[in-house]
Amino acid sequence: MASPADQDDIDPFWEELASLGFQPVQADRKGTVQYARRPNRFLTEWIHDDGAELLFTWEFDLGEFCESVGWQIGAAETSFQILFPQYDVKIARDLEAVAVEVQRLENQMRGLDLSDPSL
Repeated sequence: MASPADQDDIDPFWEELASLGFQPVQADRKGTVQYARRPNRFLTEWIHDDGAELLFTWEFDLGEFCESVGWQIGAAETSFQILFPQYDVKIARDLEAVAVEVQRLENQMRGLDLSDPSL
């Protein structure tokens, strides 16, 4: 996919997303542009922009993470062990809305304590 900088009509919103670390990855036939941000090597945050609203979602490579810390899932198969939300979030096409979702997700991830007795 051509990056926004390669196009004549640059959407200012693309530059705003870039300020948060999102980079364009691809566009589908309908024109929805997908952006990705990787805060670390296991977590990828996704924005799907159809020009009217955004869909925010994420994926965490759980299998690779477990392998990196010496754990295993089941029969030690690391591929296809992806953690992702049960429901994606529709948000306004607004940088503040994106920042709120990113912060909410990252706070939730930081607060995950696998030794917490209340689990």
